[in-house]
Amino acid sequence: MKNIFLPKVMMCIIALFTLILPASAQKTNATEYKETLKKIMDFSGTSTTTDDFFQKLSSIMKLNVPKENEAYWNEFAKNWKQKMEKKIFEMYMPIYEKHLTLEELKAVAAFYESPVGEKYKEASLIVMREAMPLLVQQLQTEMFKEVMPERSERVKRDEQRLKEYEQKKKRDKELYAQAYMLPSDSIVVVPEEVYEKAYENGRSTSPSLYSIERRKNDTKVTFIQPIYWDWQWLYYSPGFKIVDKKSGDEYNVRGYDGGAPMGRLLAVKGFNHKYIYISLLFPKLKKSVKEIDILELPHEKDKEQLPSNDDGRSKSYFNIKVKDYQVAFGKKNKKIYY
Repeated sequence: MKNIFLPKVMMCIIALFTLILPASAQKTNATEYKETLKKIMDFSGTSTTTDDFFQKLSSIMKLNVPKENEAYWNEFAKNWKQKMEKKIFEMYMPIYEKHLTLEELKAVAAFYESPVGEKYKEASLIVMREAMPLLVQQLQTEMFKEVMPERSERVKRDEQRLKEYEQKKKRDKELYAQAYMLPSDSIVVVPEEVYEKAYENGRSTSPSLYSIERRKNDTKVTFIQPIYWDWQWLYYSPGFKIVDKKSGDEYNVRGYDGGAPMGRLLAVKGFNHKYIYISLLFPKLKKSVKEIDILELPHEKDKEQLPSNDDGRSKSYFNIKVKDYQVAFGKKNKKIYY
């Protein structure tokens, strides 16, 4: 493919010299005029800018011709800089002589030799080095939007999605760090004889309803919670409630049986490929309650606590006959649980 980069570079260098060197002059001694121009180039920082430019140019060219070594590219930059400076003098010095006399040129050189001129030179180089990358970036972005608006919008959407992903990732990390770690010595693993369902990796993390225990002052509802990873987060919403199918009476959750904080992310570590008990406490059910729904309804705490990888499924159980899950208070093997 034809390389159009170098011609563009030459145009940029020529334009750079054109802006920096003052315009005008009548015919005069060519050698002295040329030397004065060279002096102004050195004073104004044009040579330094050219050196920086060729360093960047060499870096870009190396990507296209990677087989050449560092010595080759140093020589390449040196030769091209000399060629460009020589060509500029040959082509443009007669034109400058038409618009700027030698005495005027010397006055410009005197300015650059003055304290103010020296400060101007230093400031100009700093401004150029700071401003040019920003200008190029902005121009490239605006041109890209104009030439390829559809792709530009797609890139914009991708950038937004990436930004949202990073925000979610950061938030999840904070939530995990603040999660309440269930004490391992208080967690009860479900025995195989109690729960015969075989462990299946990759299945839903939704728990199964295990038992309903009518107690003196409350009602304890126990779930069997699958654990699929060595470290796993759990969340039971403060929006949990029991609804009497007949009367419509509602019994709002009070908390965990084991005392874990309600409305906060929980974490379990070291129980992967196991099932554990999780128990919630509700107000004491009336004796007349026979059939219920156990609902996990939305709560204001949910948005604060749920990580981005939550599947959005509520842990709700419908048309539950209490007698099918009821266990006697104090019966052995029913003491639990978190």
